[in-house]
Amino acid sequence: MKFVVSDLDGTLLQPDHKVSDYSIDIIKKLVDKNINFVIATGRGKQGVQDILNQLNLDIYLICNNGANIYDKKGKLIFEETIEPEISSKILKEIKNTGLFYSAFRENIFYHDKDDKEDYFTRELFTEVVMNNLDNCPQLNKIIVTDDDPKVISKINNILREKFNSLVEITISQPTCLDISPKGCSKGTGIKHLAKIFNTTTEDFMAFGDGENDLDMLRTVGHPVIMANSQEVIKNQFSVMTSTNIEDGVAKYLIQYFNL
Repeated sequence: MKFVVSDLDGTLLQPDHKVSDYSIDIIKKLVDKNINFVIATGRGKQGVQDILNQLNLDIYLICNNGANIYDKKGKLIFEETIEPEISSKILKEIKNTGLFYSAFRENIFYHDKDDKEDYFTRELFTEVVMNNLDNCPQLNKIIVTDDDPKVISKINNILREKFNSLVEITISQPTCLDISPKGCSKGTGIKHLAKIFNTTTEDFMAFGDGENDLDMLRTVGHPVIMANSQEVIKNQFSVMTSTNIEDGVAKYLIQYFNL
């Protein structure tokens, strides 16, 4: 394996949204063996800054479920967006259900004026209240969150019925729905990296736990799932490590690469 790719929430991160010191030590040992470490996440670049500061490593980033890819210096090298007319229809549908939206384009965070959520990465973004849904910008990602997984499941079904041919819709966590540009996924992000390095996706190992990790896990040569993975993941992949709380990624890396 030449590359190790890891999801963040529910995979590499602890419940406090941080990487444990134990995992940081193992990742640095991995990089010292000339194995590239890559983060692949549904978050935007701003939402990854604290993790990058913790790791203190120059690494590639696949953000917003593949809509943005950044090189080791943080330069944007690939981007896809949801077109304004499509975004407008989706956001109106979300509002019609009584739910709030969050939307992102690079370092800009768009939201409804009534949105009271206190996102832990909010201070890293330029905040814009978007009242006029007839005049949407191009977006890298739209998310819907709710504490009740049944609510997320319901809006997932509604949006997929109407927009599945226009955008990628995945449940990244039981309480979070991700909407990304059509054709974008963590898996397509890995394919772009493979082209850059003139290699194949067989040289990639990937760790994931959620539905938005499916394409990534199907794409790589060595997929590994977490013990805390969603059932849709467990039903499709057999190689499993322990939970994120138990530093499952680090423990698997130690065993596989003899760190």
